[in-house]
Amino acid sequence: MTRFDELKQKFPNVIPVPELRANVSIVELAVQYGYEHLPHKGRSRPVLQHPGHGDTIVIKNPQDASQQVYQRAGDFSDAGTIIDFVRNRLHTVFSVFNRPGQHEFRNITNVLYDYLKIDPDQVTRNRTAITIQPDPNPKQPFAKELLDIRSLEKDNYLLKRNIDQKIIESPEFKGKAVTQVTYLNTETGRTDDFMTAKANPDRKYLTFHNVAFPYYNGLSAEVMGFEVRNENLKQHAPGSDRQSSVFISNIPPKIERFVIVESVLDAMAHKQLQSIRGDDAFNTVYFSTGGQLTPEQVNTISRYVSSLEKAPNWKIELSFDDDTKGHRYDLQFVQKLVASHFPVSSTVATGNRTGLLLPEADAHQQIREALLNRVELFNTNVRSQIERADSDDITKKEISTQLINIGQVEQQKVIYVPETMTALRAISQALLELTGLGKRIELVKSCAKDFTDELKLNLDEAKRFTYAIVNDSGKVMYNSNSAATIQRTLILLQHHHTGEGQNVTFRAVSRQNNGWMKEQARIEIKDGSVHKASEQVEFKKQVLDEKSDRSQQATVKRQEEKRSQVPSTSPKIKHQ
Repeated sequence: MTRFDELKQKFPNVIPVPELRANVSIVELAVQYGYEHLPHKGRSRPVLQHPGHGDTIVIKNPQDASQQVYQRAGDFSDAGTIIDFVRNRLHTVFSVFNRPGQHEFRNITNVLYDYLKIDPDQVTRNRTAITIQPDPNPKQPFAKELLDIRSLEKDNYLLKRNIDQKIIESPEFKGKAVTQVTYLNTETGRTDDFMTAKANPDRKYLTFHNVAFPYYNGLSAEVMGFEVRNENLKQHAPGSDRQSSVFISNIPPKIERFVIVESVLDAMAHKQLQSIRGDDAFNTVYFSTGGQLTPEQVNTISRYVSSLEKAPNWKIELSFDDDTKGHRYDLQFVQKLVASHFPVSSTVATGNRTGLLLPEADAHQQIREALLNRVELFNTNVRSQIERADSDDITKKEISTQLINIGQVEQQKVIYVPETMTALRAISQALLELTGLGKRIELVKSCAKDFTDELKLNLDEAKRFTYAIVNDSGKVMYNSNSAATIQRTLILLQHHHTGEGQNVTFRAVSRQNNGWMKEQARIEIKDGSVHKASEQVEFKKQVLDEKSDRSQQATVKRQEEKRSQVPSTSPKIKHQ
């Protein structure tokens, strides 16, 4: 008797979904349909890959079908129960069951019913095809009392990463960084928790003083974990909730911005760069996802954003790292946020691409067609680059991988986005603009890989150059060690931007040793005319001193040239 027969005896009409989940393992179903186990990738959480579709999945709770969930490697939007696993693969692995005109859930249950009907011996073979090892380090619940948490020490890791004491004590981050002491037992070579170390005062320990940041899940005020950092350490404290929790900075009275980054260091560096450029307003909430992004973290951040009091013009800035992973996080976050306006589903894609199924309902037709037009426009630009490329076939082939492919499964359009920064950003930006959410959500990247790197570059420039000119956003446009050169460049910018109806502001600043900038001159242009122009007394004096020095040097040089041109009056000596 098959398991289907057994279940039908208990449930003659419809088999409940919980029973389907408890009786069909994702691992077994995957093996049945061609997935292969990759034992070197994971033992307690098996990793399986379909060679035909290039689909790699990670299984959590593999020994309990009722609690089993999966996630596609590198894509949090393709994750969930066996129902989600089948739904996201109806157009690929399970396409034979994807019957047009039939309700999607009926197609999903047909896949599960079919598996329940196979020979019990085959079920056994599928179950035993993968040897699941018990987790050697089972996850322990988070217990704050097992950690030695102290007030942040003066000599700490943040200072070594160029974070200024002003930022550590700023309204955003005051009290949000603490010291966590780790106790290494020199006899066992293992770390002991704080309670064990405290109970054994005579035991020899090596202690390491780390910086720790608390994580919260938005459902309670309790700390759900700590991100722990030091020169050679980047991890979360044992038992920390990494799935749902995020770091959140202190809350200002009225919020104008929510900035979402991958690490707390990036959040602090972002704040420091803003302060350096003259913006010290306490109006921003920073979130850090700890170097990852999960659907639950998106939900947690959304919960915070919804519940907090905001200014009328509030915005969300997605400021993940400026690399492929960061742009993938952008798209995953955007996909989740636009779901109520334009529900895009993930699907399996090959060749380092992200597959997105576009909604087929008539209500979504306008956005769907507009998005496809954006894709065609993007591809037209890529093709023009291919045509302009040299005859080198390798170069042309490399550029062609940037193309966004458009396909169709039954009546549903699907786009396959290459995992490149330009393509991922193009789709994220298009989804925001076409759904109208671009007014609230912006994609903002650092000038380097991340804001920590940008801060370091800024401090390096401060050591090399005394002066700079910055624009409205605080971006450095010109560097120089000469106040006179900066003044002359500022005048040229004024001439260039007047008379054209523009609204721009340029500031000349002097750099301090710690990177902070002090305004020395300003030109504000409104509607193409100079609205305001000012110079600090010290800047004027420096310009005059430089011009005086140059004038004296020029005078000395001219005198030397004249002396060299005067013929010598010394008597000539004749040689016999």
